[in-house]
Amino acid sequence: MQGNSEELLVEMRKIVKTFPGTKALDGVTLKLRKGEIHALIGENGAGKSTLMNILTGQFSMDSGEIIMEGEPVRFSSPREAMAKNIVLVPQELNLIPEASIAENIFLGNEVVKNNLIDWNKTKEEAKKLLGLLDVQVDVSMPVKELSAAYQQLVSIARALTYEPKVLILDEPTAVLTNQETKSLFASMQRLKKNGTAMVFITHHLDEVIEQADRITIMKDGCLIKEVLVSEITKEEMINQMAGKKVEITSRVKREISDEVFFEAKNLTRSGEFENVSFQIRKGEILCVAGLVGAGRTEIFKCVFGITEKEAGGTTWIEGKEVQIKSPMDAILCGMGYVSEERRHDGIAPDMSVMENMMLPSYDKLKKNGLIDYQKAVAITDQYIASFKIKTASRETLIKNLSGGNQQKVIVARWMAKGIKMLILDEPTRGIDVNAKGEIHQLIRELADQGVAVVVISSEMEEVIALADRIMVVHNGKISGYITEVEKITQEDVLKVAFQ
Repeated sequence: MQGNSEELLVEMRKIVKTFPGTKALDGVTLKLRKGEIHALIGENGAGKSTLMNILTGQFSMDSGEIIMEGEPVRFSSPREAMAKNIVLVPQELNLIPEASIAENIFLGNEVVKNNLIDWNKTKEEAKKLLGLLDVQVDVSMPVKELSAAYQQLVSIARALTYEPKVLILDEPTAVLTNQETKSLFASMQRLKKNGTAMVFITHHLDEVIEQADRITIMKDGCLIKEVLVSEITKEEMINQMAGKKVEITSRVKREISDEVFFEAKNLTRSGEFENVSFQIRKGEILCVAGLVGAGRTEIFKCVFGITEKEAGGTTWIEGKEVQIKSPMDAILCGMGYVSEERRHDGIAPDMSVMENMMLPSYDKLKKNGLIDYQKAVAITDQYIASFKIKTASRETLIKNLSGGNQQKVIVARWMAKGIKMLILDEPTRGIDVNAKGEIHQLIRELADQGVAVVVISSEMEEVIALADRIMVVHNGKISGYITEVEKITQEDVLKVAFQ
C-alpha cells in the first residue's frame, strides 16, 4: 500500500532529547511523506511519544533539526505547531467533561462571526466532522455523558478542525469497537487521498499491516529501522522492537478453587445496568466482554464503591454480606481496582514511582507510628525488578514513565497491598506486545496465589489468553457466560451478547 507521493513533508533529523537520568532520544530521524500513513512502533519507553512531543512543540529538543516543506522549523508550543497544521490526538483524553461535544471540538479554534461565536455554525460543523467518523450524536450534550470510545472520536474530530497536514494518532483504536475502528480507518484513507501525512502510533501490529504504508521502528530512544510495510513481517516487527525473539502470550490451562470469594446479587443503577448477579471464585480470572458502552465498566465501578448501587442489590464476600459505599470500604474488604483511565484515575502524576506504588500500603508499613522507609524502598525495588519497570529510579516522577510502565506500577501497587480481589479495566490498553505478555503473566501469577481477578477487556486475543470464564455484558445486563474459552471468536461473544 504505497503512499500517494514520495514528496517529503516533514523530516526530523538526528533528534536528541535527555531527561534527568534518561536519554529519551538518541539521534532519531523520521521522514513523513504527503499522503502516507506512517506507523511509529516500539515498546513502551522506546521514545515514540517524546519524538511526537518535540514535533508538536510540547518538548524542546537538545539537538537536531526539523525541516517542513523545505524550511527549518522549531516549535516552542503546540499552538505554533498547530499554526503549521501539525496536530496530535493524544492517547490520554484531554477533553473538558462539562463542556458540550461541539464546544470541545472547536475549543481554541472557534467559529466566529462579527467577533462572536457562531453557535449554529459550530454545531453544524461539529456534526459534519463527526459524520466523517460515522458518529451520530447530539453535539450539544456534555462530553462526560459519552463513553471513552466516543470521547476518543470527539478528540479526533477536534484535530480535523485544524485541517492537518500532519495528523498524529497515538493509540487511536485502543478503546474503539471493531465497527468504530473500521470507520476511523475509512476516515484515515480519505485524509490520505487528500495528501495528509499521518503518524500512526499503535501496538496493534495487524492494524499496522492493514493500514500503514511505511514503518519506523524505535527501541530505547534509538531508530532501529525505517521500512515499507510490504517488506517486513509481523514477527520481524515484534523481534526488532524487543531486540530479541518474543514469545507471544498464549493460553494456560489453570485449576481453580470452587470456593466463591465475591458475589453480587441484583445490582442496579438506573441508566447503567440492572439486576446484575454474578460470582467470582478464588484464583479465577473472570474476563468481562461485550461491546463498548455495554455497561461493563459501570458494573465494576459500582462493585468497587466508586458509584452507589440502588436499594435491593447486595454484595457478599466469602459468604458474608458487605456494605461497600466507597473505594475505601472496598479496599478494607481486600479489593483493588485498576481504571481504564490511567492518567485521570490511576496515577498521582506529581508523585514518585515509590509513592504511587506504596499509596494504599502505608498503613501496613508503619513502625512506631512512622512509615518504615527502608521497608517501602525494599518493596518498591523488588517490584521494579520483578515487573521490569523502566525507570531511572524509584524517586522518578511517575508522569515521566511511559504508559506501559505506569500501568505496571499500578498493578504492583495492589500486589504490594496484598489484596484478595483485583479488578482490571482494559489492563493492557496502549501497551506493547512484550509488556503485554509480562502483564498477562503477572495476572496469572496473582490468580495462582488465590486472588480473584476480573479483567474487563475489548481485546479478544487478551480475553482468550487470560480467561478461565467469560461473562458477556450487553445493554447493562449479563447475557451469558462462556466456559469453553480455547477456540472462541469475537463472533461467539456477539452471539451470546445478542441472544
